[in-house]
Amino acid sequence: MFFNPHEIEIINLIDVFITGRITAPEFEHKYLIAWRSYRDSSKKKRADCSTQRFFDSVFSLVDSYCSDPDLMDDDDLKGDDLFEGVAELQTAWRESVMV
Repeated sequence: MFFNPHEIEIINLIDVFITGRITAPEFEHKYLIAWRSYRDSSKKKRADCSTQRFFDSVFSLVDSYCSDPDLMDDDDLKGDDLFEGVAELQTAWRESVMV
């Protein structure tokens, strides 16, 4: 499977988060930038439907997470929730593209 540079950046960023090399607040900030860059890019999207769903689902999790304790609501995801959700999505995505 081939990906454009923006897609590779997103996949690598998720790997960096899942392996514990960046924190949830760092991931939130970097993922939002990378996802918007991907969304707004004129480069041909090479992601299949499963990968696009993966990117969008991770975006939804990030959107449900709040790193600012002053702004956090009871229903916002915590850092551990974000990590677990992204890890589960990554596992499901990898299984779907390896078929």
